[in-house]
Amino acid sequence: MAKKGKGWEETKPWRKLEAPASKLKAFAPEFVPFAVVNPEEGSWTSRNDASQSREVFLMEMLAAMDHHMHQLRETQQGLVYTVETACKNALKGHFGRLILVGSAALRVETPGSDVDVVCFTQRDEGKQAVGLPVTVLRRVHWSLKELLSQTPNYPTYFSTELIDDARVPILRVMWGPKDNCCAVDVSVDQTRPLDHVRWFQRVGAAPRPTEPQPPVAPLVTLTLRCVKWWLKQRQIPRTKEGGLPTVAWLLMAVHVSSLKQTNHEALSKRRPMAALLSSLGSFFRHYQSLERLDGVLYFSPDGSSSEFRRRERQRGCSLWAELSVLDPTREGTESLSLVPRLHPATQLLLGHELQRAYQRIEAHGDNREMLEDALRPVPEGINALPSFIEEPLCALVVRGELSPGTGSQQVELAVIEKVTPRPGWMAPFLLRSDERSQMTVRLMDLEDRSGRCRFRRVPRVTLCPANFICQVFMTQDANIWRIDEEGVVRFHSMRQIVAGLMEQSRVEESCEKPKTTKSVAPTLPTALQNVTNLPAADLKVKPKSIIEKV
Repeated sequence: MAKKGKGWEETKPWRKLEAPASKLKAFAPEFVPFAVVNPEEGSWTSRNDASQSREVFLMEMLAAMDHHMHQLRETQQGLVYTVETACKNALKGHFGRLILVGSAALRVETPGSDVDVVCFTQRDEGKQAVGLPVTVLRRVHWSLKELLSQTPNYPTYFSTELIDDARVPILRVMWGPKDNCCAVDVSVDQTRPLDHVRWFQRVGAAPRPTEPQPPVAPLVTLTLRCVKWWLKQRQIPRTKEGGLPTVAWLLMAVHVSSLKQTNHEALSKRRPMAALLSSLGSFFRHYQSLERLDGVLYFSPDGSSSEFRRRERQRGCSLWAELSVLDPTREGTESLSLVPRLHPATQLLLGHELQRAYQRIEAHGDNREMLEDALRPVPEGINALPSFIEEPLCALVVRGELSPGTGSQQVELAVIEKVTPRPGWMAPFLLRSDERSQMTVRLMDLEDRSGRCRFRRVPRVTLCPANFICQVFMTQDANIWRIDEEGVVRFHSMRQIVAGLMEQSRVEESCEKPKTTKSVAPTLPTALQNVTNLPAADLKVKPKSIIEKV
């Protein structure tokens, strides 16, 4: 990283961002996924030797993340300081404090992670309220622009974006190129993110800020970080796109880490990376099918225990999962689920990705290539539906109903010819839960696993974004259309998931059919005929810490 300039300690940290354009990547470096330090040269060199073990791969990956985040640290601190200065200038006596939340506070940040902060306000001496959060952010935004205008190279390096029409208004402050920038997201008076950080710290899943950083991170913290990296690499839909919030995934990982079997398997390993590999395998094994996402995840008030209660399916109900992750920081009447309704298309994408990761991480033998493939990145935007397209887009969608009343839809290959966002929608992408916007598609048939496809001789179909699963890449050679290998794999994998749901439905229906059998009174042994009450088993179990360290 570039050295501090003269007088750095005497000036405001944001002044450091006045570096020339040629040194921009010194502060926002590109992440090198599989790199290790060369002790002699002090540089980073790529190593892709497939003969190396999976444990070495995990160690290299985490080391590369640490190195990358260390390069960004001073820049991130400078941006946070700039934001804090703007908040103080804008709010005066109404400014309370600026608190770090999110992945940076939990120490599970990964390359590309934003820095999340919350600006807490207070009443001034005249006891006057500061106003609504969106009003506060507008004032901070104006103050920030005025402050940044004092930087000679502004706006070359800085950019800001005020998202004031969201449920939680956000001010986004960025430095560097858009595809590789350092960003700080500011919200106002949001207590839930802070409550979540304190909860993870209380149960031992994240270090407390008052304690020195441990030489070896807790196993659960490393597991959370790897799960978060998987979410980013595979572009699993986030909250703003209609998917699960990151905090829900982290809570699901904490639950699996707390299971007795997970702890036993991990602690039986003598090496830290072997234990981490075991913990990751347990996570993906636990959620490898949609059936395992059908229920409610509870945590005890003190976080000492957790339980996943499967949903009892009634005859004729939907086959799709109904996942709920209750917020551990809310109790009683304030209890709420962190998970929005997941439409079948989104569930199929999640089911495929979870199953794919499980198969590769649990592969027999010490196969590094399989683990690398489990965390291999997908092309940018492949799981998102743009709100505007200039040319047709090939995608996987769901439509129709295979069996009346089940809600089970079939996976189809389609070419999206036109997208019509709902009135007032301005974002560059459409929500996966959107049932009002429209897309006009032409359906196609796929020939086995060859990748060759042809248009069906049927009229065009109008669907909504809630039917969209993901994009696939298609090429044309003369009159032959063909989709890529990844698209073929996804298509067949998701169709198998639907077939599994249908088979499960048939099995459940056959089990529910009444059987006409002659009723026979049970005969008890003579020694038990006079026994009316048997002693109940002692089911009391002392609560156990859900965190184990390696």
